Amino acid sequence: MKIQNRKLILLLISFCSFSISAQSNIEGVWSTGEYNTKIEISEINGQIKGKIKSSENEKAEIDKVILKNLKINEDKWIGEIYSVKRKRWYNVVIIPHQEVLELKIRTGFSSKYLQWKKGK
Repeated sequence: MKIQNRKLILLLISFCSFSISAQSNIEGVWSTGEYNTKIEISEINGQIKGKIKSSENEKAEIDKVILKNLKINEDKWIGEIYSVKRKRWYNVVIIPHQEVLELKIRTGFSSKYLQWKKGK
């Protein structure tokens, strides 16, 4: 009886872990909604980072890393985002929702909220 209980518990734990990781995956191409800018989030040298893939903004640097130090914490990602306008790194919390990423950027005492949509 104890062996069956252990197997059941392990099965439930692995199922829950798979569900959380599937919902928390942020890898892919995302549209920022500004200047038709696309950000590609992927694993680079063992770390999850985001690079500018394309943009109609002439000041955008293609392949520039703008998301770094991303670590998953329960159902959200915590890391840093680069502001091209201010030329600074800020803390960011990213919450994935299927086809949308919600970003909360902390800029000192205030916060800015953005939504990126799954792009191609």
